[in-house]
Amino acid sequence: MLSTFARVATRRPLTVIGVWALLLVVGFGIGTGVFGRLIETVESVPGSESDRATATLDQIDPLDGSITAVIESDDVTDPALTDEVERALADVRALPDVSAVPDPIPSEDGRALLIPIEFARDDGDSLQNAADLIRAIEDRANATTDATTGADTGADVEVNVSGGSLLGDEMGARAQEDVQRAELISLPVVLALLLVIFGGLRAAGLPLIVAVSGVAGAFLALHLFSLVTDISVYAVQLTTMLGLGLAVDYALLMVVTFREERRGTDDVVEAVTRTARRAGRTVLFSGLTVAVSLAGLLVFPSPFLRSMGLAAAAVVVVDMLAALTLLPALLARFGKKIAPARPAADSGAFFARVARFAARRPPPAAR
Repeated sequence: MLSTFARVATRRPLTVIGVWALLLVVGFGIGTGVFGRLIETVESVPGSESDRATATLDQIDPLDGSITAVIESDDVTDPALTDEVERALADVRALPDVSAVPDPIPSEDGRALLIPIEFARDDGDSLQNAADLIRAIEDRANATTDATTGADTGADVEVNVSGGSLLGDEMGARAQEDVQRAELISLPVVLALLLVIFGGLRAAGLPLIVAVSGVAGAFLALHLFSLVTDISVYAVQLTTMLGLGLAVDYALLMVVTFREERRGTDDVVEAVTRTARRAGRTVLFSGLTVAVSLAGLLVFPSPFLRSMGLAAAAVVVVDMLAALTLLPALLARFGKKIAPARPAADSGAFFARVARFAARRPPPAAR
């Protein structure tokens, strides 16, 4: 099987690269739609004591949905702000599915108002409409100007609304922001480390290409999974971290092996084939072992653990396939520039000296 992968990658490298480029576009185009379908809660195990207790509480108090608004200002008793709040609450009470809107609860220091809003049913549109009406208080209060002088007389009001299905949307948006921030921080750091290890931009860039492709493919897989089951917001964080780490690990092994094979042959295709047979076997068994182990989470009745198992297994499999197909295609296309046939220096000389030292002096090395 590994020889087949290698033959396809070396005979049609541009086709293989094109397929993965398409997967990259689809993964980040459609796959990122999973962020809008993430579940923010860590659900209890069906049939457990906590699950039965939750069901009992729901029977006692069958509240179908609620959100909470917090309005902050230097003085929440300001008449202008109070009028805006009353106006907004009147509009909220007129919405369908709104069952109760108590009077705002002021804080002891007079700098905040707490407004709980209860709904007859947890309709996402109703919750969003109510939240928009409350948030409009901030824009109107802060946009107040003096009719004579034109000076800004706004009250510096800040409004925050959360709860119900809004919390899930916020968690999904935050997860997407965290993933983007993590990539912006981790990718340059990893690239710098790879430049030190490989001493060249082309070789250092290969693991990052595999990593980005793996994450894109994992996002697409998670999006498909989300159509049939719940996916936790924390599964996305696991996907990006595990995807980057495994992709760099697999790519390092393949590229280092390819450089070693290039010392014995001028034929790039032959070097790629040998690399796939040697390092590819390690990548294949490592990937399958990790994926099967993580898939063991699927047997747990907890939806949270199942989603983590699906996410982890998906990114491992995609990274493994990228290392066995995309990376050989890239090596076949750009291998001559990445690794000359007979490099003058041994890139592993430092590690070889460390290994020889440990082998010659076992007691000091063990200590």
